[in-house]
Amino acid sequence: MRIAHNIELLELVSVHGDLVQYIYPALLWDENELVLIDTGLPWQTEALKDAVAQAGFSFENISKVILTHQDLDHTGSAKALSGLGAKILAHEFEVPYIQGDKTSIRISQMEARLPTLSAEERTFLEDAKAGAPNFYVHVDITLSDSEFLDICGGIKVIHTPGHTPGHIALFLEESKILIAGDAANIADNNLVGADPQYTRDMVQAAESLAKIKNCLPDAIVCYHGGLIKI
Repeated sequence: MRIAHNIELLELVSVHGDLVQYIYPALLWDENELVLIDTGLPWQTEALKDAVAQAGFSFENISKVILTHQDLDHTGSAKALSGLGAKILAHEFEVPYIQGDKTSIRISQMEARLPTLSAEERTFLEDAKAGAPNFYVHVDITLSDSEFLDICGGIKVIHTPGHTPGHIALFLEESKILIAGDAANIADNNLVGADPQYTRDMVQAAESLAKIKNCLPDAIVCYHGGLIKI
């Protein structure tokens, strides 16, 4: 879905038993760059390629990948894109998890509550544990709070911890659209914060939601909800 003249919102679907998940990476471009924000799950690479092609672009021409955080449904195709020459960008606090120097926070959290996991969640956990080492990727460029990227009309990096320590949101200055990652969600057509079940620090998460709102965006893209106009 085209949400601005240089922004395409991609939609990917993943099905695990009764668990159906829709996620929304974003594709941005200018004369020199083709930028993907988050990359879906590892087994969604072909679907991601198709979505990029449907938007009128080539997967192989993606020049930069910005990861909002370490979770596998955001980093899954980053290694494939890195192998094609794309530069990988992420907040400095997320780098050791994305590169595999530390165990994913999400895997650690799920292991800690193993007795309460549903069958679908257990399957996802086992798949993630088995597959994660194959998808660790080197981060080429580290990002920090308030950093400005002079590409695609201007991108401001906003450190939004809570869901994970180095989670970032991205404010697209030309369109005034904010890419929230998992720092915000949509419930009953209203903007809400990070999902408590998967959030490490809810106090930080609430502060991060306030930072997002204070940017006064015209619209927000939630990775697990899509576009909401403000």
